[in-house]
Amino acid sequence: MTKPAINRTISVLYRYSQQFFAEELARRGLPLQVGQLPFLMQVYRHPGITQEGIAQGACMDKGTTARGIAQLERAGLVRRETDENDRRVNHIFATEQALAVREEIHAVIDRLHEVLYTGFGTDEIEQASALLQRMRGNMERLIRGQRQGD
Repeated sequence: MTKPAINRTISVLYRYSQQFFAEELARRGLPLQVGQLPFLMQVYRHPGITQEGIAQGACMDKGTTARGIAQLERAGLVRRETDENDRRVNHIFATEQALAVREEIHAVIDRLHEVLYTGFGTDEIEQASALLQRMRGNMERLIRGQRQGD
């Protein structure tokens, strides 16, 4: 028996989720694009986070993160503050404009989860999440190993 190609299912779920977010953000008139969402979420969770911290937390490369932060900054959603001890380091904070739409952004994310979890019991949701987290861990170990030359 062939193993199911779960990566395809995950990829399709990702694309549908991106489409959902793009449509919901536009419909609600929220001032950001779907690609900026992972970066803004890191800033919400960790006020004063560094750009490197955002890249790690969002599992994005540094260049993509730099462009995403720059877009958020131009949109007036984040601001940078230079570190007092190391002028090469910038800390990123949400602006008042970003904080004003935080609850609505969370409502969009909650709505996505409602759709994804339709027809699932609590145990099934927890089990699915645990299995996906294990798969994520497998990939993180592989990627880290490749970067370290293992």
